[in-house]
Amino acid sequence: MSRTGPFLAAVALSACGSSTAAPPDAPPPAWTLGPPLPGRRLEPGVTALGDQLVVLGGFDTGLTEGLHITTEVDVLDTALGSADQKWTPLPESPRAWTHIQLAASGSILYLLGGLSGADYVAAGDAFALNTADAGPAWTPLAPLPTGRERGSAAVIVAAPRIYLLGGAGTNVALATNLYYDIVMNAWCPGPACPADQQLPDLPAARSHPAGTRLADGTLVLVGGLATLDSTQPEADVWWLPVDQQNAAGHWVTKTPMPRARGGCASGQLGGRLVCAGGEAGAAALHVVEAYEPALDGTPPDPALGSPWTELPDLPRARAGAQGTAIGQRLFVPGGAEELQYVPLDTLLVFDLLDADTGSAAKLGSP
Repeated sequence: MSRTGPFLAAVALSACGSSTAAPPDAPPPAWTLGPPLPGRRLEPGVTALGDQLVVLGGFDTGLTEGLHITTEVDVLDTALGSADQKWTPLPESPRAWTHIQLAASGSILYLLGGLSGADYVAAGDAFALNTADAGPAWTPLAPLPTGRERGSAAVIVAAPRIYLLGGAGTNVALATNLYYDIVMNAWCPGPACPADQQLPDLPAARSHPAGTRLADGTLVLVGGLATLDSTQPEADVWWLPVDQQNAAGHWVTKTPMPRARGGCASGQLGGRLVCAGGEAGAAALHVVEAYEPALDGTPPDPALGSPWTELPDLPRARAGAQGTAIGQRLFVPGGAEELQYVPLDTLLVFDLLDADTGSAAKLGSP
């Protein structure tokens, strides 16, 4: 959730699980409730570690309770049957942060910066946790370059690189990009990074964007906020082709989102980037849209229709939540129903195979 200021109202999500059951012959709902988190979470770090869903840090109390930031790290094995799924702890995070850049490669979790405290100071410390170790412990990594500390960046893993695109500094949204080299334990830009391997800046600053990577290596950035709050949501979609991923390169403008927003819970499912909820203006959103890059040519081909598809809405609006894809499902843990400091313990799960794609609208089509 962006810097929306103090709010005191509280909205519960309990009604989400109280709706009448669907008739036996009805298709299963696209959105279901998973096991509740062990505690409430707002703006945590979220990633997939194989079939495991990992949730790290974030606010675990509301404004009236003092906005405490937890260091707890919780894991859910999504490969188990629903009756056997339960949250288990990992070693606590070495930092109490929100708006965290969390990633995974192999058995290792990477904690790569975030925002510190209720005043959102950008922090650049970095750590790794090898979950395959007999006694796993967080170990320090090379910190983000001085002056490039951030939270709320789009995180894209393409081993041996982990990209951080845009994000929120302490005082401004950022247009700069960087990546961490897992093998070298080094950042680019940085002393070990040749100048011609540095990524070009985004066309404009973006905090809370969504991002993904295409099979050919193209980096994709979607939406985001032009500032550190939700007053200027953006709909831009930018691609950075492989041959432009250097200091002299440039981003290519593609078909914008139908609904400008930042902070959507996102993940790549079946070749599409699914963007669920987020925030725009004074509202948390329930709209879910999917972006299919294969339909977004240069120039766009009207015969292919829009690359954007509307999917079933979230059961309740959601902001301040990251998402991650595991298989054909998008997991959205925690967050808030409105732009308020009221963290939730809810786990929402979207199943692409259960989505009613037959009635999904092609946005922008006749």
